Amino acid sequence: MSTTMSGIPDIACIELVELVTQYLDAALIDADRIRFEHHLDICPGCEEIVEQFRAVITVTGALRPADVVSVPPATRDELLGIFRAWRTERD
Repeated sequence: MSTTMSGIPDIACIELVELVTQYLDAALIDADRIRFEHHLDICPGCEEIVEQFRAVITVTGALRPADVVSVPPATRDELLGIFRAWRTERD
């Protein structure tokens, strides 16, 4: 692990993306939160990713059950299949 000029251990962009939900849930230990926030200070791309996650949370938090039910079952099944295939490839 490399260290930044400020002495804070560096975090890779891919690691930040893997930790973003924990960060937004305030579930990171202090050392990881500090590394995460320092990376956001120096990486506009990752800062944008975190903002996109926040926007998705805001929008999905506003959904009503009727909004979710309105997705046709075939579309829902297709999307779930794509997601499962992606997860399998990733793991």
